[in-house]
Amino acid sequence: MSDPLSSPASDTPLAPAYTAALRTHALTLLALGHARMTPANFTTSEEDAITGELTREMNAVIEDESAPEWAEHYSVCEQVRANTPDKFGKARPIVDIEFERHQRGSRPRLRFEAKRLGPAHPASGYFGEGGLESFTTGYYDRSHEDVGMLGYVQSDDRSEWAEKLSTESVSRTKSLGLVEEWSAFPGEGFAPFTYRTGHHDESGRTLNVFHVLLGFLGAELSSPAVE
Repeated sequence: MSDPLSSPASDTPLAPAYTAALRTHALTLLALGHARMTPANFTTSEEDAITGELTREMNAVIEDESAPEWAEHYSVCEQVRANTPDKFGKARPIVDIEFERHQRGSRPRLRFEAKRLGPAHPASGYFGEGGLESFTTGYYDRSHEDVGMLGYVQSDDRSEWAEKLSTESVSRTKSLGLVEEWSAFPGEGFAPFTYRTGHHDESGRTLNVFHVLLGFLGAELSSPAVE
């Protein structure tokens, strides 16, 4: 049986209902996991430290006896080796967070790249090599059209960063294959600063990117501003 993740974007179709459920539940788990953390404890933490704790808290949500019924269909892992046709073993790319929906047959996976946003960590790094470009260039493989980006906000507030990221994405329209500009992506149970952009990757395939800005500051005064 062929591996549905053996190419940058699989030709093996996955039921839209499953991929939509994965997207909704992954975004919900991110909000729930973040809510269990103490943001002020991570104002200067490295990316991997935040990712590890966020993943731990999301798995705690899944394993809680009071978890919603849908939670039993998911696992969340950090630092996942991505399969690519030309890289093997330790040379394979490492994805920051992967959500996997458990089901018979091909399993949809939603992968997120995380970036710090703060002093010495500008918006350009979020979109460049090692950021969103890891998806648009096909460096990371994917099971379907959806991927994600996490912004760990450690300075200013999330509304300011949303504006910066929106502006930066437009300035990179050509290199990112941007076809649908930054817009709010609200949903029941989602983190308040959740957004979406639409792209064509370098092979011409559709790429839906869901951006979640998680605050790691002592306090924030603003609410989402970029629609």
